[in-house]
Amino acid sequence: MPRQPRFSKDDIVAAGLKIVRSSGFEAISARALGKELGTSSSPMFTMFKDMNEVMDAIRTAAEKTFTVRMKGVTDYFPAFKEFGLRLVAFAKEDPNIFQMLFLGKDARPEIAESIARECLSAVEQGYGLSPDQAEMLFRQMWPVACGIAALCVRHPEDFPEEEVSKTLSYHFSGIISIIKSGKEVEDVKPQLKKI
Repeated sequence: MPRQPRFSKDDIVAAGLKIVRSSGFEAISARALGKELGTSSSPMFTMFKDMNEVMDAIRTAAEKTFTVRMKGVTDYFPAFKEFGLRLVAFAKEDPNIFQMLFLGKDARPEIAESIARECLSAVEQGYGLSPDQAEMLFRQMWPVACGIAALCVRHPEDFPEEEVSKTLSYHFSGIISIIKSGKEVEDVKPQLKKI
């Protein structure tokens, strides 16, 4: 009778997330996982076909961590602001997971974008925006929220929660005002100063 595996897939994925949190996604290897579990690298390959499958399972678990963090975000008003605050907090508290999900070479930002779009549909109703206006709001706010979060990965201390909240409010209020006014914003082109 074959011996039962000492570690489950979940154990291996949890060890992978622990390594990502402490050292980044690039630190994941069969050897590093084995070391984290206190064994050789061979248990990985009794549970997974290859390292790509292990990496995918770790990414999927990280995405689940993020979606759990965002659960209930549309229960707030404005939902998009709550999303922005949580996105930034996630980047500060779990920078290596954030980097793996949203900034790395195999990043999958679609998960965050789909949650942000759910928030926008709530904003659309709450502010009486048309679908086109809500899309414009999304295109202006999305890079602001993501940009602040990305900056927090390296320097979280530069962005206290109060400041993040005000920044998101300023941008959100300004964009809503412009959208509601029906006026176009002048596209100012930089020009060389004349001396």
